[in-house]
Amino acid sequence: MWSNAGHSVDFLVDGRATAPYFPTTATIRRYSTHGTILDGPPPAVSGFGASGNALGIYMGMWRALENIGHTYDVILANYSLTAFPIAFSRTRHAAKLYYVQAYEPEYFSAQSGGKARVLQLLSSLSYRLPLKQIANSPIYLKHHNIKADNWIPPGIDEALYFRRQSSPSIAPGRPLILGTIGRKEPAKGMLYALEAFESLARGDSQVSLKIAYGNAPDGWNHPRAEVVIPENDAQLAIFYRSIDILLAPGTVQHGAPHYPVLEAMACGTPVVTTGYLPANAENAWIAENRNSASIADAVNEIRNLPPEMLRLKLDKAFEAASEFQWSRIAPKFLDAFSRAIKQQS
Repeated sequence: MWSNAGHSVDFLVDGRATAPYFPTTATIRRYSTHGTILDGPPPAVSGFGASGNALGIYMGMWRALENIGHTYDVILANYSLTAFPIAFSRTRHAAKLYYVQAYEPEYFSAQSGGKARVLQLLSSLSYRLPLKQIANSPIYLKHHNIKADNWIPPGIDEALYFRRQSSPSIAPGRPLILGTIGRKEPAKGMLYALEAFESLARGDSQVSLKIAYGNAPDGWNHPRAEVVIPENDAQLAIFYRSIDILLAPGTVQHGAPHYPVLEAMACGTPVVTTGYLPANAENAWIAENRNSASIADAVNEIRNLPPEMLRLKLDKAFEAASEFQWSRIAPKFLDAFSRAIKQQS
C-alpha cells in the first residue's frame, strides 16, 4: 500500500532466507552476515543451519544498516530482536521506530529451556531501546516497560480477505466444518480447539475439522481432521471461506489484535475466540479462557442460531473488520512516520 502511494519501501532480510510466501510490491534487500547487500534471487531452500543463526542474522542486519541506513528516512523494527540492530546502527538521518505487536516476554515465559529465558530477557530489554514505539493495540500503551503512547492496528488486504458470497449454512443435523490455525505455542490455545472439536465430534458424526498448517501435538490425529497448508495469503483467505466456524482460543493478552480473528471476520466466517480485536460479544462468540467446553458451547449456540440472526452478527463482524483494511490503516502509519521524521530533524 505504501509502495502504491509512491513511497520507496524495502524489506531488509538475511540472505539465507527464502522468498516470502506473501506477494509484495516492495523491494526485498538481502544481506550477508558481513552486511553486504546481495544480488540475485533468494535461495530456493533456507540456508539456516541448526545453530548459530541468531547472532549472524542480527549482526549482519546491523552491518547492513551501517552501510545503507543513511539512504532511508524511516527504519522500522517489527520484532524485538530486530529492534537491537536498528537501535545500535549509527545512522542519524533516519527516524527509527519500533512497531510493538505483543508483549513478547509473556510468550517466552510460557516456554521452557535456556533459549526461552534469553529471548524473554532480550524482548524485555528491547522496549528500553531509544526507538520511537508504536503499539498495535491500546492494551500495550504503557504496558509493563513498553513506552508507546500511540497505537495503530495491523491491516489486512481487502482484495484478498473479502466477504464470502453467502453466509455458511449452519444448522443442527447438517455437516459442520470447524477450522483452526495450527500453532505449537501453548499461548495460541490450539489444544483447547482440538479438545472442543473432539467433544463435539463424539456426539455428532457430521462435525469435521480443518487445521491450517498442521502443528498438532505429537501423536494427535482424528479421522475427521484434515491438515491444510495455505501457500500464501490468498490461499489462507480461501481457507477461512471454506470453513463454517473458526476457533481461535488464544490464552494471553486478550484485547490485542489477532490476525486469524480479524481475517476470518473479514471473510464472513463466524468466529469463536477468547477475546481479541476486533471481536466482541456483538460480532463474534467469546468463549472462556482455557475452557474447551465453553468453546464447544459457543459452537452449539451458533448451530442453533436462526439464519437471519447469524447474518446480522456476521454483518457486524464484517463492519468491524473493515476498519482494519490497509487502505484505512496505511495512512495512519504514514502520518506517524512524518511526525517521527519532523522530530528527528
